[in-house]
Amino acid sequence: MNKIITIIKREYKETVLKKGFIILTLLIPVLMIGFTIVPALLVQMETDTPSTISVVDDSGLIGAALQSTLNDTLKNGQPKFIFNVIHPGGKPEDVLSSQKALIEKEVIDGFLYIPVNVADSNRIEYYARNVSDFQTNRTLKNAVEKIIIDQRLKSSGFDPAIVQELTHDIKLRTIKIQKGGKETDADFSSEYFSTFIFVLILYMTLIMYGNSIMRSIIQEKTNKVVEVILSSVKPIQLMAGKILGQGLVGLTQYFIWVLVGLVLTLSGGSLIQIEGNNLLNFSAGTLIWFIIYYVLGYFLYSAMYSIVGVATTTDQEAQQASMPITLLLVVPLLVLTTLVKNPDSSLIIGLSYVPFFSPIIMFARINMSSPAPMELILSLLILVGTIIFMIWLAAKVYRMGILMTGKRANLPEIMRWIRAR
Repeated sequence: MNKIITIIKREYKETVLKKGFIILTLLIPVLMIGFTIVPALLVQMETDTPSTISVVDDSGLIGAALQSTLNDTLKNGQPKFIFNVIHPGGKPEDVLSSQKALIEKEVIDGFLYIPVNVADSNRIEYYARNVSDFQTNRTLKNAVEKIIIDQRLKSSGFDPAIVQELTHDIKLRTIKIQKGGKETDADFSSEYFSTFIFVLILYMTLIMYGNSIMRSIIQEKTNKVVEVILSSVKPIQLMAGKILGQGLVGLTQYFIWVLVGLVLTLSGGSLIQIEGNNLLNFSAGTLIWFIIYYVLGYFLYSAMYSIVGVATTTDQEAQQASMPITLLLVVPLLVLTTLVKNPDSSLIIGLSYVPFFSPIIMFARINMSSPAPMELILSLLILVGTIIFMIWLAAKVYRMGILMTGKRANLPEIMRWIRAR
């Protein structure tokens, strides 16, 4: 046991004290916030200058009411849109040509053309340098649509203000029922983003630390260090020390990330909120389940990566041989959309029992819904049983193949190692 502890300490110190580990540990939270939150924040950001839009209204219904309908303001108090209603005196094509020239010279930001039969055709045209600004496009469309609808209502004898009051939007408040009948406010953004972030961390760390063990084995075999190490410890002790040491490295990294999350939350959570919704919406129970499934998933995949490390002699061979293992971790990501939409579907429930997928899928189900206790127990039993079998398998392969160098082991040779006594 003392020898295993010595190996654990060696593996742990060699990894944690590296600059790469420190940089990666600090960088990943920043990247997670950047990839999941910054795009949404950028969409909501506004420019500091109003958009100047020329309007040619051949119908005579829209132009005068457009500025009062679109009375949005920027953060500095200026109007968001400035409309210049043009009364053309020449040919329509000449007006269009002149306005296009102004757009090209950046004198105006856009040109809105409203045909005379807009109430019947329900079509308007908007010219601009950037027509991919869906927010501006939607805002203009909705404003013109509201004006036309109000005109139709008035001509039909209805008061638009009364109709608007009677047809006011209904806001849906979503309340999640947890175990024990506990109720919490939850919505799609908080449920999806918190699940996505945890799943992505699981995916990345399982691959990262599995590959770390695999490369460490190959490096020691290549440098002949393993021969010196095995003169004082048994192969099974060396494998156990490597797996446990790297596992502790992962837990250390998670502990640091939890501290970062707590700091963000306690500081007001402004970096992890969009429109008042907390995107890291999780409980202490969720965090506990996350650690449990990381540990179990890590033992499973580290044993599999260890087999690849023993059976190969170079990093290139190892990357090729480990591709099927990596693909097993990709499957949960492929079904993540289905999982979020219906975490209790037959497909998701079935996949959550498959031990190679359950560390990610079952955890995501716990975060999204409330699986029955028997489902959790059955999934854990299958996963633990598979881990025991894979560690036994890895120990057999490790014992026979750790000193093999010079060529990559083929499947028949690995099978002989497993059958050997």
